[in-house]
Amino acid sequence: MRPVSAQQLEEWAAEARKRWSVPALAVGILQEGAVVSAADGVLELGRPEPVSPDTVFRIASITKPFTATLAMTLVQDRLLALDEPPPGAPVEATVRQLLSHQGGLASEWPQALDGVGNDDDALLRVTEGQPARLPIGPGELFSYCNTGFWFVAAAIARVLGTTFEEAMRTRVLEPLGLQSTGFEAEAPASGHKQVEKGAIEHAPAEKRYPRVRRPGGGLLSSVGDLLRFAEHHLGGPGPLTAESIAEMQRPLSAGPGFRYGLGWFLWETRAGSAVGHPGSVLGYESLLRLVPGERLAVAALSNSSRGYAAIRDVMGDLHLGEEELSEVALENLTAFAGRYRGQEVELEFVPEDGRLRVERTEVDPFSGETSVYPSVRARPIGEREFEIVDGEWRGDRFDFPRPGFVCMSSLATRIE
Repeated sequence: MRPVSAQQLEEWAAEARKRWSVPALAVGILQEGAVVSAADGVLELGRPEPVSPDTVFRIASITKPFTATLAMTLVQDRLLALDEPPPGAPVEATVRQLLSHQGGLASEWPQALDGVGNDDDALLRVTEGQPARLPIGPGELFSYCNTGFWFVAAAIARVLGTTFEEAMRTRVLEPLGLQSTGFEAEAPASGHKQVEKGAIEHAPAEKRYPRVRRPGGGLLSSVGDLLRFAEHHLGGPGPLTAESIAEMQRPLSAGPGFRYGLGWFLWETRAGSAVGHPGSVLGYESLLRLVPGERLAVAALSNSSRGYAAIRDVMGDLHLGEEELSEVALENLTAFAGRYRGQEVELEFVPEDGRLRVERTEVDPFSGETSVYPSVRARPIGEREFEIVDGEWRGDRFDFPRPGFVCMSSLATRIE
């Protein structure tokens, strides 16, 4: 990729932010050891304070490669085994399977977390209980799972005799000099959610984030810190050996349009093979993407529940988007038609003019609110894989890995 100036990056970020009515967007690029960053927008709607490249945002599920990095430090010290279940966890899946989303577990905890508390032992107490299980066994299929990371984090705390947060600080954040990264921040950008799915208008997002959820999505950070973390995973100095870094980037499971290693998504992009992770929680959406062959990394942070649409546009400007696949003609779309239900989602697929119309309803794991998404269309790009072509979700992919199942991030099963 050709070098990008700060002015050009700022123009792309501003254009994408305004196109999608996102309150703020911050982007940074690490290329050949140098960082270029830009930001546009405000910390909070209704207030004049602008964001900067140093602004801290919730990074949501970009926390997962941090948790996997922490786990690998224990693997290196022979305190944790990848191919055994986490010590003290009531699950059959191994650490390797849990960190690659193939543990056979539903993504969220089966009971509300309101009464769990936020003390140092909360994570240990919760993970002594039984998670919700999928109708598949460990190692069978990819299904995105937050709770799997909780079990690994709880095992880390048990083995070290400390809290997950303290282990993260001493073993990952401090060795990498990540001073803007942590589970709390004094003045982060405020999260904003759309008043309804697909809407331009925003409202303040809920701020409550249970402590037990932190291993899968609790960190806050800046683009600069994320690029320092990325630099380590591109071979720079830090707590992991080169062998551990390579192990994390080795494909272990696969989903629609990607493979997955230990805490990392693996994509094919226009710039080459990439690793990284997106994030979405409480009115924030984010992306960290590394292209090891180019020693290149990009971090993008937003404070909007539709921020990924703007981030995707900037990635396109940088020619770092996923490879585009041609549409294929499928004769029998009725094989995929019907209603499917997951832990917190209900989907309906209807064949229309060689494509599938997708109806989607979700239940928010924090508020319990039900959200109905606008109808979208999806084009077939493989025998069992589809890509959404409408609105802010354009480019999102889903597949039908076996009869009776659909994977739109997490698995859902056919109900009629």
